[in-house]
Amino acid sequence: MVSPTSTTSGGFDQPRPHEAEGMSYYPVLSAPGCKGWVGLSNFSPNNWEIRRRQSLLINVTWASNGMWITKNLGVLAPGACKTITASDVADIVPADVLPLLSLTLTPPVAQSEVLPRLDTAQTSIPAWRATLGLSSSSAQTSYQGELDAFPLQASLLTFGPFLQFGEGIKNHLILLNVENSSASRSAELEIYDAAGLKLRGRFPVSSNAANSIPLERLGFASGDLPLFICRGMAAIPLYFSSAMDGAYLSLEHTHPPASLVVHGRRWQAQKLLKNRWFAKASS
Repeated sequence: MVSPTSTTSGGFDQPRPHEAEGMSYYPVLSAPGCKGWVGLSNFSPNNWEIRRRQSLLINVTWASNGMWITKNLGVLAPGACKTITASDVADIVPADVLPLLSLTLTPPVAQSEVLPRLDTAQTSIPAWRATLGLSSSSAQTSYQGELDAFPLQASLLTFGPFLQFGEGIKNHLILLNVENSSASRSAELEIYDAAGLKLRGRFPVSSNAANSIPLERLGFASGDLPLFICRGMAAIPLYFSSAMDGAYLSLEHTHPPASLVVHGRRWQAQKLLKNRWFAKASS
């Protein structure tokens, strides 16, 4: 278990179909016993793709009644940093709805049936990220990340090596999804023991949400490797652990199979790996 304040660096090598069209979104996470926050920064992560320093608008976007709604929260000066908490948007975004923050040069459309494209500069190596965190009354944990819309026809295959075990430790899988459509749809998450492919549980998950799945009752031991499959939806898998009633927190993530392929057709390799495991888990 990590110390009361921890940070995991890295991002997610997910498909970026609109990479040249603007910056990503930054979700305000949620987890049992914790509140989410996002640390925004108005400076480029490298010194060769973006050289011009400009003020950026801080926006929050959320899904409501079949539409994406966006409101402005203020301005972030060049070189400045600002933390936006769940409490800062609680009076704007309805409860149990995933808030998506963004930084733009011009205001996004106020209402849209599809997720608004963001008017601002985009970097590719590394991606322009924010600090995405969770805090309890006595600890906090975070990682560097961003969120782009997943394709509708996509799926999830991931393994969970980051579960932690010990007295009083609780583990949750947080599946983070956003899609271009604001309409909420459902899929099923299957959880297996990877060694014997024993089914440990099935859980419903929703799009445009941070789905929190409790794992401590599924019977995994420290030597087990959980396998998570969602055939009808893609998502970013986050592994959240809490101990001593939130005094110690941990937030980790895994990368998709394509990020493990160095040369060749990365997405073809990922498709092959997924299909093999999907077939094994169905037999």
